[in-house]
Amino acid sequence: MDIHAAVGGKAGLSEAKIHAALGLKECGDLSERERAALEYADRVSATPVDVPDEFFVTMRNLFSEREIVELTAHIAHENYNAKSNRPLRVEANNFCEIPLRRPQG
Repeated sequence: MDIHAAVGGKAGLSEAKIHAALGLKECGDLSERERAALEYADRVSATPVDVPDEFFVTMRNLFSEREIVELTAHIAHENYNAKSNRPLRVEANNFCEIPLRRPQG
């Protein structure tokens, strides 16, 4: 998330929205689509994956099929990075000035 938070900030994403995406704070500025995308990311990242049919209906009401596929691919890629980087002790590059939570352990 370090590089993504830094790039998002440079692209104009507010610090409040970056904090919300990182799970550091609630953000009242998020749109319905942003809230759903963050919840979807959490659900897809859960072990086991937890995307019930009712929630998927919400996603289909807010996003096109293409957008859902793209979101899913990006989330899966970030999960791959996390599953690879954390065990290998790959540290953040500190591109982002927001203090990121370190994995426990």
